[in-house]
Formats: sequence, structure tokens, C-alpha cells
Amino acid sequence: MAYSHARLRKTLALVRIVTGVLFLVMGEYKVSSLEFARVGFPQFLYDAMHGRGVSFYGSLLADIAGSRPGTFAIIVGLVELFIGVGLVLGLAVRPISLIGMFYMANLMLATWMTPGPDALLWQYLQGESVYIFGFFLFLLLGVGHAGENWGLGAIYHGRRHVKWENPGASEETPERSAVNRFAPSVHYPFEEEEREEEFPEAESPARRAGY
Repeated sequence: MAYSHARLRKTLALVRIVTGVLFLVMGEYKVSSLEFARVGFPQFLYDAMHGRGVSFYGSLLADIAGSRPGTFAIIVGLVELFIGVGLVLGLAVRPISLIGMFYMANLMLATWMTPGPDALLWQYLQGESVYIFGFFLFLLLGVGHAGENWGLGAIYHGRRHVKWENPGASEETPERSAVNRFAPSVHYPFEEEEREEEFPEAESPARRAGY
């Protein structure tokens, strides 16, 4: 369900749109720039495979993208464009947030060892602060239903809320039937009084005797 506070919902929508614009700019550069495909991304892969990334992740990058850096550079740019378009439009924000969290986790693994193998924990965290904050930002956007305001996600969520708030609009929606199945029955005192008048209790022998 959406947050009840209007200001919080609008703030989440604003953060979502600004984040989407940033990803659009970064993705557009990566897709259209030959320098990124030929120099920037291959250098990033080389650094990740030779000490900047976590050991197992560097080996994984070497197996997957080591021989085709240009192709994966375009894929990275397309992923950022996809995230940016979805966030700006407010469409499928939850799946896009999951993709964004996965993307940030990969960047952390590829650059975690940048301070060196003997660095302190705070130095690793400081170096990865941008990706850590990005990870939790996507988590917040996904959990907070950020697409419900100023986005296309409002159409879907609006119909969903109408079904819950106006169950009489349709004869019996699946949501309403589930509610009726588990809703407790309500008893009113006047109904119990009517039942007692229709079916009076038999007097006990003690009552007939005057006790």
C-alpha cells in the first residue's frame, strides 16, 4: 500500500525522477561514446580483474566479458538507459529497483579492493559509499512504491485501490472474496433480542416453583 503522508509520497517521486534523469544521462553517454566502449570500459574491466575487484568476481568478469569488452560496454549503457526511462516514467519501479540494486552490487564487487588488500574497513566503506547509498536508494524506491505519484504506476495502483475501497463496483472481485472469507462476522444486540423472542427459553422447574 502507498504511504499515507502526501509529502513523503511526493518526495519519493521527486527522488525517483531525479535519479532517473541521472541514469538517462549516464546511459546515453555510454551507448553513444566510442571512447567509453574502446577505452573507458576495457580499462574498468582490466582494473577489476587485476586487483580492484573481489578475487572471485574478477575471475568471473574475465570469463564473461574479458573477450568482448565493447559489447558489454553497450550492454551496461542500455541497462542504465532502461533504469532511467523506467524511473522517470514511474513504470515498473519495483522490478527496476531490483535491477538497480543488482547493478550497484556488481559495481561494489568490481571496485571493493581499490584501497588495497591491507586497508581498514572504513576505507573500503568510504570508497564504496556511492554504490552503497545507491543500493539503499533503489531499495527505498522499490519498497516505497515511488511510481504511484507523478508516474505511470499511478494508473495501476489507482485501479487496485478502487477495487479495495469500492468493492461494490464489481460483483465479487478476487480481493473482495478473500476479504469476505476471512472477515469476522458482526453480531448486533437487537438481532440477539429478536432471536430470544422467536425462541424463548424453556422455564426451569426452579423458576416454575417460584424460586
